[in-house]
Amino acid sequence: MDNLELFNNYIDPICAFSDNQIIFKNKSFINTFNNYSSFERFKKQFNFNLCFLSSDNIANLTPIDILLNSKENFHTICTFQKENGEYLYFYIYSFKYLNCLIAVFKNITSENSVENYKKNYLELEEKYKQGQKDAEKYSMLQEHAQAQVLKMGIINRISLVIRETNNIETVLSSALGEINNLLGSFKTYFSVKSNNTFKIKYIIPFYENEINKNTLYENNILNRIKDKNITVTSCLKEYANSEIIMPSGITRIIIPVYNKNKLLGIIVTLTRQKFKLEDNIEILESISVQLSSSLIQAGLIEQLNKKNKKLEKTLNQLKETQLQLINTEKMASVGQLVSGVAHEINTPLASINSNTAMINKLINSQNNIAEKTHELLKELNDINLEAAKRISDIVLSLKRFVRLDEAQFQEADINNELDLTLKLMAHELKNNIKVIKNYSKLPPVLCSVNMLNQVFMNLLINACHSINEKDGLGEIAISTAIEDNNLVVKIKDNGIGIKKEVQNKIFNAGFTTKKNGLGTGLGLAISKKIIDLHKGTISFVSNENKGTEFTVTIPIDKTT
Repeated sequence: MDNLELFNNYIDPICAFSDNQIIFKNKSFINTFNNYSSFERFKKQFNFNLCFLSSDNIANLTPIDILLNSKENFHTICTFQKENGEYLYFYIYSFKYLNCLIAVFKNITSENSVENYKKNYLELEEKYKQGQKDAEKYSMLQEHAQAQVLKMGIINRISLVIRETNNIETVLSSALGEINNLLGSFKTYFSVKSNNTFKIKYIIPFYENEINKNTLYENNILNRIKDKNITVTSCLKEYANSEIIMPSGITRIIIPVYNKNKLLGIIVTLTRQKFKLEDNIEILESISVQLSSSLIQAGLIEQLNKKNKKLEKTLNQLKETQLQLINTEKMASVGQLVSGVAHEINTPLASINSNTAMINKLINSQNNIAEKTHELLKELNDINLEAAKRISDIVLSLKRFVRLDEAQFQEADINNELDLTLKLMAHELKNNIKVIKNYSKLPPVLCSVNMLNQVFMNLLINACHSINEKDGLGEIAISTAIEDNNLVVKIKDNGIGIKKEVQNKIFNAGFTTKKNGLGTGLGLAISKKIIDLHKGTISFVSNENKGTEFTVTIPIDKTT
């Protein structure tokens, strides 16, 4: 609407139509037609007097209807009947301006001279031409804006490729392809400085025989590259040392790619189309900057990859060290069990020795042994057998616990493995700790069996020590379940708990809350590594003087 305000400077009534509705009326129009109340009534007040049509459409009844439906510029002479019955004569003509239909109502009622009419008409025609020039100027601005949108689209596509990949070949392929399409080129390539020449590294379309080809350029071209200027020249040779003479009319554009003052390379593109540097310099410079950033980033990534290889080698060494630590911790755990296992073995052995001594006395007795002591000997013999069985079970459990298949995964019954660990810890539990088992029916779980046993052993020993420090009767609740296709094992005690200020450290290697000589600080750290190896998690909830609950979660459908 602001662009239509200029028509307020005109003496003649002027209005603007959009979608067959009046959207603007100048002051003269309002004064002449008294700001009519109904558009339909306003139209019917006009009647033809003399009509010059640029269109064959005469189906409408009023001059205004024909004006609105005319596909070309319209002009006519007609009468207008005022409310008091008075007739006015108007010369009406229309033209397009700013996507609107402009209608001019020239009052010719009092005109007596054709010359005056022609003069005024010529003035309006001149103004109309000026309007056309304004429209053309607007159209040119619109085309320029569209070109800018196109260029920004190209820059955004290259930026997107750079963000999505660190592969320099992909980035260069995208950038060279965009330049090729933008300039209508038949060849575009990227070259890097090599001594006094440039070596072609990437080219579109791909010509294998031109990769790594050395190219020479004239001194004036080299000086412009040195000054970071884009060069546009007509040439018969693609480069100075080329043996091929090209047809006339070939334009060569050379775009230097710099990072600060370091020349990273040049982009060379060849086109048969007319090229204006001023129309494209902005986008070419933007592409140069984008490539510069990408090349620097690629160089950093290459350095990073080299360091990653060194780190990978170091990591492999650490893994070997970690396995040694696991074995060391296992031996430490076995050492803690030695005294208990020795006690468990000594008890049945003492029974066997005692019973054997009694049998020897009976055998050496003067009495009839077969008749008097048959039943007693049978009972003693049964006790010996049971004691021997207990010794055998303990030895078998110990062998299973220390088997050397750490890196091999196999299916295992986790409930049975927990029972095995409890059996080995019987000496830690039998005095003042009650074990509550809440086992669920479990499917076989693919795992490293002895590694998981090591985790269970560490958690259970820690629970026992926590309860013993509390000096009271204790309980350890062990539960197993399958939740969301995961094995979940929970070990809960009612011991002294873990202080809040150290809870974030308990999985750190070397950290321990136990007294000197009772802990190495590796048990929970290694347990976490073992669970990580199984692609699972280990967590805990602890309250001081109320106890701790550890939760081990392992996926049961993982592949290893």
